[in-house]
Amino acid sequence: MTDHDLAGSARRRRLVGGALVAAFAVVLIAIVVVRSNGEKVLNENGETLVLVGKDSATDEVGLDGQLTDVGGCLGISADGKGRGGMVVIWPHGTTVKTPDPLRITVAGTTYGIGDTIEIGGGGIGPLEPSSHFYDKVPDGCRTAKVFVASNG
Repeated sequence: MTDHDLAGSARRRRLVGGALVAAFAVVLIAIVVVRSNGEKVLNENGETLVLVGKDSATDEVGLDGQLTDVGGCLGISADGKGRGGMVVIWPHGTTVKTPDPLRITVAGTTYGIGDTIEIGGGGIGPLEPSSHFYDKVPDGCRTAKVFVASNG
């Protein structure tokens, strides 16, 4: 083999290796996206986690109260201190506007801790171990009642 053939062979191996790495990365990203089902935890480095769901609630009831930390997750309680409150799984598209102090934007409106809010949706009880969120939240959040907010 000539030096030219060896250089071409090494170049082809690098190209094939790079293509395999790129293909593996695409498959891995696809698996993560499919596994998460569009559900995500926002503000992971903050004191209060924000749970965002992929689906809207099937039952439509109203929930109103003050935005507060309920067991380590963002929720709503009547007293604004989390006692007797419900963790909220916010609708798809909810974003964290600022992490400290925590402010979220839901359907184009921004709310902060202590703000009074009224949302529609439905209660589902505590998080189930099969929930996408279960292993990502503190125990206080797992055992609290959960309300799934609707997009409307």
